[in-house]
Parts: sequence; C-alpha cells; structure tokens
Amino acid sequence: MNKKNKIVLFLCLVLSIMLITKSAKSFSFDVFVFTSDKDIYYNNENININASWELIYDPSHEISYFQVQVFDIFDNILWNSSEHHEIGYSEKNWTINIEFLNISFSNYTNTLFIKLYHFYKDQNGAGGSVNAFRGIIIVNVLKRNVMCQLIGLKSVLKYGDYNFFTAKFYSTDNNSYLVNETFLFEIISNKKILYQNNFTTNESGEISFNISTISHLNLGENTIIFNIRNNMIYKNATFSYEILVEKLAIFVEILRFDKNLENDHLITIKLYFYFFNQSIKPLKNQILKTIIYNDLSLEYEDEFKTNQSGYVDIEISPNNFRFKENEKKFYVDIVFNGTKYLENKTITLNFKIQNFLSQGVFNLFFTTNIFLFSILIILFTSICMKVNIRKRTKFKLIRDLTFKF
Repeated sequence: MNKKNKIVLFLCLVLSIMLITKSAKSFSFDVFVFTSDKDIYYNNENININASWELIYDPSHEISYFQVQVFDIFDNILWNSSEHHEIGYSEKNWTINIEFLNISFSNYTNTLFIKLYHFYKDQNGAGGSVNAFRGIIIVNVLKRNVMCQLIGLKSVLKYGDYNFFTAKFYSTDNNSYLVNETFLFEIISNKKILYQNNFTTNESGEISFNISTISHLNLGENTIIFNIRNNMIYKNATFSYEILVEKLAIFVEILRFDKNLENDHLITIKLYFYFFNQSIKPLKNQILKTIIYNDLSLEYEDEFKTNQSGYVDIEISPNNFRFKENEKKFYVDIVFNGTKYLENKTITLNFKIQNFLSQGVFNLFFTTNIFLFSILIILFTSICMKVNIRKRTKFKLIRDLTFKF
C-alpha cells in the first residue's frame, strides 16, 4: 500500500471515530430526582412533583424529551405535562390539581401512577426509537370523612312545640368545615317521608332549621336524616337522629272538694282542667267520666263536661250509692280519655261519709217507725175506747134505771 492510500485510510478511520463519538454523545440521559411531596392525598388537594435530569442529543437528526404522565388503575392517562426537549441539565416542578383529574372512586379510594416518560428517535433511522418510563411514583387519593354536630336539637317535644337547631358539618381529617356543600334533609315517620329538601352549608359549615311539630312532624317517633351523596371531595355519609313528639299533658287543679261528708250532704267537686301550648289553654267542652267505687265494687258512674273555661262542677248525692252500711270510705276517679293530641288524664280522690245511713237502711228504718207508730196509735185508740165503754157501763143515767119490786 502506497503512502497516499495509507493517508486516506487514516483519515477515514479518524472521521469514523469522530462520527461514532458524536453519535454516542447525542443519545445520553440521566435521571437524578423524581419525587412527590407525599404518598396519600385527598381529592381537594394538589400533587406536587419534582424532577431533575440530564438530556443530551443532536437536534439536527434526533428527537428526545421528558414528560410527566398520570395514569389511573385502568391505565388510562389522566394528565400529562408538556414535552421538555431542553439539552443538558433540567429541573422541573409540577402542581397537579386532583379535582381536575375526574377520578372515578371505588370504595372512596383510588390509586394513581405518576410516570416520568422518556422518548428518543433517530430520524436518520439509526438505532430506531425509544419509549420508556424512567421513574414511577404511586400515590393514593382518598375522599374525606364527614362528621355532623347538632346544636340545640331536642329529642323529645310536645305537640305544638317548635325546635330551632343547627347542623354543623366538618371533616375529621383536617377539622375543616364543609363550605357550600349540599345536603339532602329528610323527615321520616312510620316509613313515610313527611318533608324533603336540599340545603347548602354556609361559610361555617352550618345549616339552620326551625321544625314544627304541627307542620313537619308526626305524633310519636320521627327520624331526621342528613345525606351527602356523590361528592367529589367527601365520602357518602348519612346522619340520622330521633325525635319523639308526645301528646300534650293535661293538668288539673282541685278548686273544691270535701273529704269528710255528712250523710245528707252532696258530694261536691270543682276542678279546673288545662294544658300548655305556648301558653296555658283551658280544656274546653270535653267529657269527663266519673266513677265512684269502694274496695269491692263499683258504686256510681256518670259523665260530666268541662265548660268553655275548662271548669267542671260535679255534684252527687250519696243516696245514689248501693253499698253496705259499714262501707264508709270511697274513691272517685275523674277520667279524661284524651284526644289525638292530648294525653289521657285520671285524677283519683277519696272521701268518707260520716254518720252514714244508706237509703235502703233509711227506708227500712222509716217504714219500721211508721209501722210501730201506727200500732201504737191503734193500741192507744183501742184502750181509750175500752176505757170509755167501761165508764159508761158503770155510771148509768137515772132514766136508764129500772126498779123492781
């Protein structure tokens, strides 16, 4: 080989080495950092990503870049950053708003896969293209727990009452209030929905209510329910509370009653019946059943009625009783059987009758006395007549005398 050929061969070898070196330098990368600020997030938070790398390639005939991509558990891409083609060292930060990812939750949790994607392609066809993930971060996204606090709710109400109370909603995860969140409010009694409406919390996470036992509740057991459903931030939650609505209690004042009576006196009772419904209300025109009894049997039964002012006057003669002479202590029950909204009420009194003589005994005594008196009169009359006859027989008139010789 002559000298000229050797020089050409040497130059070709040097050029080949230079081209190989240049090509090697054009496809070079290194990842230094790829992290998130934490592993568990709530749906209203942001994911902060930090990454740094070095990328070397020849843009004249090569394409290469890094990109961050977010995938769900079904390998669907939810978000990606822009492509970063910068040559050399790069450091990037991303903030991802989880709410904008439109995650479909299963059991209130979801797993996200955050990947650092690297792409390379030689447009001259040498070496083909490269698609690879150079880093993976796995994070879990949760919905927040919800709690409810009731302020001013009364568990027992009387019919006619109103109850003003406030429901405060907050998250137990960070003790923050639920602001501008919608809750479905229901009142249910005997499996029937009495009231239903949507309410939105204020800036303090509160909703205020003023429920009426007349308009919103039934007598007996009622259930009030707060529901939050299909919320992107908070878990489904149901809060239920019981309210018992009772009938109005009846009160009685004894205005007149004598526990000790003489035989010929009437049993006199004066009562005042009333109830409370925001104020004192008289029990108007209601029937009261009155029963008098002793330890053995019922002695008397009748009905009386309250007047427009709630008063009732009861007068009973002891002569209406049928009992033995030695039964002198009695009980009287005045019974109000209630209405749809008023409770039953029974008041029991007891009394004694002094110098008691029942009607039967009195009649017998009277009849006996009359009989005896009649006999005495007859006897007295008979005696008088007999005496008179004898006197007339012993002393005769002179004209009635007959002399015999």
